[in-house]
Amino acid sequence: MMRWYVVHSRAQAEASALWHLTNQCFNCFLPRVLQFRSHARQTRLMRVPLFPRYLFVRLNLSETRWRAINGTRGVVSPLANGPHPLAVPQGLVEMLLAKCDSRNTLTAMSALTKGMKVRIMSGAFSGQLGEVTGTLAEGRDRVRVLLTLLGVDTELQLPSYEIQAA
Repeated sequence: MMRWYVVHSRAQAEASALWHLTNQCFNCFLPRVLQFRSHARQTRLMRVPLFPRYLFVRLNLSETRWRAINGTRGVVSPLANGPHPLAVPQGLVEMLLAKCDSRNTLTAMSALTKGMKVRIMSGAFSGQLGEVTGTLAEGRDRVRVLLTLLGVDTELQLPSYEIQAA
């Protein structure tokens, strides 16, 4: 039976492990999120792993040569309890896959619902609390947020990566 398993990778080698496992015909999944990273006075929006140092591999332990994972470049080992890898609870990886875009990036849009309280993480309104009033057209990663500034309700349209649940 095909199940998802967790593979522990070397530090910052998730992409390398993913590439090498995929080349060995393993079905792999590395969920990523958009995150601001600053370096040398520059802030960039980057795709980073949702679970640093971990990725998922779909295997059938009775039919797949799963021990080859141990010798793969970038991999430390599968998470195991004794001689066999531990399976991820059913439905967890499928839920993550459903919320990802074509590049396996989780979008904040999938977690935002109307009426949800959010905090703005960057820009002129950084640190302000607001409430989601809606999302824009499909395919656009923008959210309408209602802020109360100086006693006046103001609706803003912000990229979803600039806000997080409060």
